[in-house]
Amino acid sequence: MTRIMFINPNTSEEFTKRIESIVRNYALPTTTVVAVNPKSGPKSIESIYDELLSCQGTLELAITEMDNFDAFVIACYSDHPTIYALREITDKPVMGIAEASMYAACMIGYQFSIVTTNEQWEPLLLDSVRHYGLFERCASVRSTRMPVLALESAKPEETYQMILKTSQKAINEDGAEVICLGCAGMTGLDKRLEKELNVPVLDGVVCALKFVEGLVRYGVKTSKKRAYAKPQYKPIVNMSEIFEIVYKSDD
Repeated sequence: MTRIMFINPNTSEEFTKRIESIVRNYALPTTTVVAVNPKSGPKSIESIYDELLSCQGTLELAITEMDNFDAFVIACYSDHPTIYALREITDKPVMGIAEASMYAACMIGYQFSIVTTNEQWEPLLLDSVRHYGLFERCASVRSTRMPVLALESAKPEETYQMILKTSQKAINEDGAEVICLGCAGMTGLDKRLEKELNVPVLDGVVCALKFVEGLVRYGVKTSKKRAYAKPQYKPIVNMSEIFEIVYKSDD
């Protein structure tokens, strides 16, 4: 049995429930999935500041459960810092939903576009695209101009139509052949959009699930050579003892 933990780095329990529902629907019978979120931190992540505030709670969750899961997914559509921190402290597969959907998109089309929430997230996602080495494959990053938390409160059909219209512009004006849904709060909308847009639409939550399922079954671990080598010990001042445990562990 493969056990995968999905961590929603914000504190929105509604988004976490939605993520868990989707991954349980797509998981193999031999996979157990659990979705969690920190109890403290920002309600949504829409800036670098939000992202950094969410790191401590996210790391605490993962470190606490490190021995109980075979892989970890950071369910925030960003180049979230905890992805790389966790790769340093464990050899188990760790993946973010943004990188999962972008790499998948390149396998089924030449150019993809990301449809995200607020305008401020556009340049941050472009930086992520560059970091993943996929800038030439990205047709555009377009936002619906809708804040993340509006995905909880807005009428579902209103939200859907905004995402649909933004996706249509990416296809018709930018040349996108694949659409990546650029927010975990959009999970579950992919198949309906796909029927109307006539191009593949990727939910990063599902893409990450399938990648890490495959890596675990293949027996692939995170390299400890150079980039993701275990951090060297140093004293930690006025922080939870859980963070010092990492330095002393054998993993």
